[in-house]
Amino acid sequence: MEIGTSSTTNNGVAPTIPQDIVNSHNNNNNNNNNHSSSNNSSNNNSISSSPTDSSTLMNGEQSTLPPSPPIEEVLEEEPRNLLISLLSELKIGVDLSRVPLPTFILEPRSLLEKFTDNMIHGEILCNLSKLESPMDRMQLITKWYLSAFHYRKKGLQKPYNPILGEIFRTRWEFKETNSNCLMVSEQISHHPPVSCIYLSNRKDGYTMTGTINPRSKFLGNSMAVIVDGSSTLTLLGLQEEYVITFPTAVARGIIFGTLLTEIVGNATISCKQTNIKVEMDFKAKPMFGGEYNVVCGKIKKGNETTHTFNGKWDKKVEITSSSSSSKKKSGSNDILWDCNDAIKTQMITRPISEQEEFESQRLWQKVSYAIIKKNQKDATFEKNKLEDEQRKRVKDRKENNIEWEPRLFKKVNDQWVYKYQNHTFYDPNESKEIETDGIIHFEGTLIKKESKQTLVEKCGASENEIII
Repeated sequence: MEIGTSSTTNNGVAPTIPQDIVNSHNNNNNNNNNHSSSNNSSNNNSISSSPTDSSTLMNGEQSTLPPSPPIEEVLEEEPRNLLISLLSELKIGVDLSRVPLPTFILEPRSLLEKFTDNMIHGEILCNLSKLESPMDRMQLITKWYLSAFHYRKKGLQKPYNPILGEIFRTRWEFKETNSNCLMVSEQISHHPPVSCIYLSNRKDGYTMTGTINPRSKFLGNSMAVIVDGSSTLTLLGLQEEYVITFPTAVARGIIFGTLLTEIVGNATISCKQTNIKVEMDFKAKPMFGGEYNVVCGKIKKGNETTHTFNGKWDKKVEITSSSSSSKKKSGSNDILWDCNDAIKTQMITRPISEQEEFESQRLWQKVSYAIIKKNQKDATFEKNKLEDEQRKRVKDRKENNIEWEPRLFKKVNDQWVYKYQNHTFYDPNESKEIETDGIIHFEGTLIKKESKQTLVEKCGASENEIII
């Protein structure tokens, strides 16, 4: 069975089109009303098997890496003129989340799926909890953090804005520790857009939760995606929490010049329990000279800077000890992050035919198919169709006085938390953790399923705020 995803392995070739997307597209042309419901995927739908080196696993799941970053690109004259016409009517600083952007600048995957880039080198974290030194732990987390950026696209490609109630589920298997890392995410607000993520790898001693609120701004010849919110990496046995923030992505050359995306601005990783903090500065390339993708930073214990680091996050970053208390000689250099030496771990997803109706890859499959085939007419039609369907759901809820609530996350005080989170320390005798219907639980245990109405009522936002 072929797997449904718009991603490809990291080999620099063009994205392949999964067979079940092709079949679904062809079947839709024959029968526009043939659409299965999410209830069909609720049985026998647990992720638990191990991956192989092939892209399709024996149980039909697919193992994939995100696409390699493309080279810098230049828009053809017709799409550039269309983009210029659209942007010429906008004021500097306007919020682009409410502007319907043309499909030729869309990346064929949802923002919820794009979050998985952070775990492409997740094997870095396998032995994190075994490190005795708090400073060594912070350095390893910094290495993992930097490892995600070189999968960012350099051209102008924006992931889909997730629909309210959209979910994405995946997992990774790390061979070094034979551990199973599970991730679930849900779009819990449309305007402002808010995504919630929960990741669990208790065998390797950590969980992670995140609430991300991206904002897009038009800046003239560029647009900026400002990532508000944070993620918290929790080391269960050590009871340490690492709060992580994110830099800004700036797409330049949208009206004239070469299209490319830069990562710029400040980001931090801080641990209150150890009083250690990382401060990072992602540098924009100067107008004359300089290089792209430069990052520099420092690690501080209290007010003392113990280490500094700098380099290119898409190649190599070196770290230097600057503390007299360090075991290493002050001023000595080590490699903090090297792209060439990193192990890439493929994510594993269910085939689209087994995904729920509002699961990212299934929800966007026809839009993705058209974008990959460079058929902007069909991509726009399918995108508009999703918007119209969501407006209808909004109208139906208003008429029936139904208030939408997130399915997998809930608000506790001022924080969004995963309803089924487990922060207990791993017991080698416990059953394996698996995920069923978005619920992470022990294999063999019963789970309480959501009501039919809750499954149906997934999407929201006000009637005039449906922009994808």
